[in-house]
Formats: sequence, structure tokens, C-alpha cells
Amino acid sequence: MRKPFPNADEIRLDHIDFTRIVQPGDTVMWSQGTGEPTLLLRKLMEQRHAIGPFSIFLGGSYTDTIRPEHGDIVSMSGLGAVGTNRALCDAGLMKVIPCHLSALPHYLATGVVKIDVLLMQFGPEDVQGRPSPGAVNAYAQYALPQCRVAIAEINAAAPRTRGVDMDLGGFTSYVRTETPVIELPAAKPSAIDLAVARKVADFVDDGDIVQVGIGTIPNALLAMLGDRRRLGYHAGISGDALVPLMESGAVDNSTKTAYRGISVTGALAGTARLYDFAADNAALLLAPVAYTHAHETLRAFANLMSVNSAVEVDLLGQANSEMAGCRYVGTVGGQLDFVRGALASEGGRSIICLPSRTPKGQPRIVPAIRSGVVTLPGSDADYVVTEHGVAQLRGQPLAERMKRMIAIAHPDDREGLERHVREAY
Repeated sequence: MRKPFPNADEIRLDHIDFTRIVQPGDTVMWSQGTGEPTLLLRKLMEQRHAIGPFSIFLGGSYTDTIRPEHGDIVSMSGLGAVGTNRALCDAGLMKVIPCHLSALPHYLATGVVKIDVLLMQFGPEDVQGRPSPGAVNAYAQYALPQCRVAIAEINAAAPRTRGVDMDLGGFTSYVRTETPVIELPAAKPSAIDLAVARKVADFVDDGDIVQVGIGTIPNALLAMLGDRRRLGYHAGISGDALVPLMESGAVDNSTKTAYRGISVTGALAGTARLYDFAADNAALLLAPVAYTHAHETLRAFANLMSVNSAVEVDLLGQANSEMAGCRYVGTVGGQLDFVRGALASEGGRSIICLPSRTPKGQPRIVPAIRSGVVTLPGSDADYVVTEHGVAQLRGQPLAERMKRMIAIAHPDDREGLERHVREAY
């Protein structure tokens, strides 16, 4: 029988002893998001004191597997406050590394971000005996060339998905488990979310290739596209909202020049409905960051429409998607990768969408980025959309940008923004 990993031996979960695997001073990383190997991580955290001080690298998590109390001996660094990692940021435990996702494969492969121990989850084998990506095929594999130990987990409960560019040769051992895949039901959009999504939906034409980020507005947008035809889909992460679009034929990927007829994503983040749909589905492909976020990939599409959100946008079109005041609440992620890919695409458009105010009534269209952290430079701004309108900024001079941004701010905030312009400029 073919071995699922050519150079690895199978071991039992109850035989894994991390005190023999992780050395003091090591950095441990794993496949994250819904591909988190929770059973291995719980054992790792239970044995942390016996191991001695070590570090972990975090992307995104949606469980409480890594908690603030683990910071008693474990040092934490990572990409930001994605999912439950926000609690680690709030506790001051995470050393945030600002990093575009497109750069992370190089960082991992060359040791700029040094990983000593890798834990990576896969789904069940295909008919050739090769493990499938499962729920995630993003970036963990790029650490294989430089890590000392690499343990693969084959999760029988994960979907048997189609994948590309998976490195199966660098693992030292593997373990079989059967753990329910982490489920992420979509939050119900508010009336304002729906209003923003309707304005964004007006931009989507038949035949466009759509990339959306995660959140209530992107989910609401996808739910509004059922009457479109010949849409393409390419994203870093995908939720349940993709399923009805593919089932109805609204998304058929017929206009793509690469992977024609196939929706491409890096990770699944939804419920059993999505995972069941993805299993053995030849029309859905999980590809790693080096493909999904690459500029060469994105600029080759025609009519790529990129839709992402932000914490706040200033009058010059600069967007902050990472911090709320002094709190780290987001991440750099792939936002700028997709924005610049859409701007390079023939007929492409980039949209940053957000409500004009927070639920507590704080303005999100601001005179200047309050935290000082700019995720999206004004030079890359294209369209900004709130429930009050659309500001088209590409190619516009500064004075016109400010005028258009004020027009889409909350009505009660416009006078203050105009006053700032008069006094500052």
C-alpha cells in the first residue's frame, strides 16, 4: 500500500510526547484557521511546562486552543487579531508581524520567520492514496524546507478536497485522527451591512471574477449575486455563501483563463454545508498562498473585482484594516495583494466597503488615520463604499478625493470633516 507521506512513519496520537519533539527555544507553527490540528495542540499546551520556554507562530484561529494563560511560558508572534487571536492581542501577548500574505511563503522558506516544528492537518486520501488538503491549503507547507520536525495529521472528518502544489515529502511522521472540522456560521448582517452590500452589488457584472474577504458585508454581497451569470470566483478564504452561487450556476468560472470552470480558494471557513459541498467536488480547488495571492495570478484575470473591508478610511483614501485606536483588531493579510491585483487586471476594480460609523456611533470616515497604521495607501485606493454612497478615488487629485469621501460619510460627521479640510488645507 502506498504511504501517504513518502518519508514519514505512522505514529499513534497517544504515543506523541512533545517533550521529546519540541526543544526549549523552538518555534512551533501549524496549519491554522479551520485546519487547526486541535488534538495535537491541546497536548502541546498541556506539556508546555515540561518542555520549557518555546514560541509559537499564529495566523488565524477560531478556537480557544491557544489562550492567554498559555503565555506563562509560551511566547507568541503572528499576523494579527484574526478570530480568537484577538484575545491574545488584547492581553498584550502577541508580537504582531506586519506581513502581506503573498510574502509569507518566502519568509517561511528562507527562515526570515524561523520555524522548528511544524504540525499540519490534511484531509482523507484520494484514490491514488494522496492526502487531500482538507479545509485549508494556505501557507504552512512553506516552512517544510527549514523545520527540524514536521508531523502531519490526517483527519478522517475533514472534507476530501481537491488541491494543488502540496508538498508531501518533508514530513517526519504522521498521525490519524477523526476530529470534527471547526464550523463558522455566518453572522447575520445588519440593515446597514445590507445597504452597503447592495451598493457594492451594483458593480458586479456578468462574467466578472469576484474576490471577497470575510465578514458580514462580503457574505451579504454574495447572497445578492444569484441573478448574475458566468461569474468567476477566486479568493483566499471562502464561506457558505459560495455554495448557492455554484449550485445555481451563477458562478461557473467560464471566463477564467486559468482553472476554467473551477472556483479557487485557499481555505474553507463555514459550516458542514460548505464542507459537504467541497468534498470530492472537482469544481472547487484549494490552492496555496503562493498562487492565490500572487500578483502574476491576479493581474492575468480580466475584470477582477476585489471587495474588502476596513476599520476606517481617511479623506485621502488611506485605509486602516488593522487597529482600532491602540488595539490590534485585524491584520494586513491579503488585502493589498488583492487590491493591487485588481488594479492591474484589465477592467478590474477594487472596493473597500464599510459602514460610515461603528455600532457605538464612532466615525469610520475620518480626517486622518487615528492609529497611524495604514494598511492600504491612498495611491492604491479605487472605490470606497458606505451606506451613504460611493467615492471613486482612482486618478483623482487630493481636493476631489476629500470632497468625495466627505459625501459618503455619516451626515452628522460631514460638517466636522469639512471644518478639518478648511483648517488643515
